[in-house]
Amino acid sequence: MKKIDRKEQIKEILYYVDNHRDEHISRNICARILGETDRVSIDDEMIRELKVKLPTTKQEEITSIYKAIH
Repeated sequence: MKKIDRKEQIKEILYYVDNHRDEHISRNICARILGETDRVSIDDEMIRELKVKLPTTKQEEITSIYKAIH
């Protein structure tokens, strides 16, 4: 598998969550990154929070999430 750089991984994670808001994996990603477990659905505010939080997330976590969506 071709190595994808961190910025591209984050971009693809954000794209995935934004375009698959009702999927379990997207809610799981928000729970892992934002600690969100009580919101019923993913809204625009959560997407904005992910955009802020993902760049400061450990690379192992980014890689794990990236692999899960591919």
